[in-house]
Amino acid sequence: MIKTKVTEMLGIKYPIVCGTMANISNPEFVAACSEAGACGVLASANYKTPEELREAIRKTQSLTSQPFAVNINLFPALMPQEKLGDFVDATLDEGVKIIETSG
Repeated sequence: MIKTKVTEMLGIKYPIVCGTMANISNPEFVAACSEAGACGVLASANYKTPEELREAIRKTQSLTSQPFAVNINLFPALMPQEKLGDFVDATLDEGVKIIETSG
């Protein structure tokens, strides 16, 4: 374990955040990153609906007990603004404590 403000704040072993990669940052990849001591990041842009995102979060939670984040893409072509709140709510409702944004 490397002790830094980032590791303490995120509850991870190493100060590494596995950045979101479309079509790669799925539950299995995110769980593997988190199990290895980094902070895996699930890509919300991979899911068309908040319910699909919820299912992916639940699957990730079933694969790891370690912290992970969800990336909420703010790019309008990937995340229509009228759906943004629903994706954030789904993330928070499922108990994810780390949200990253992009776009």
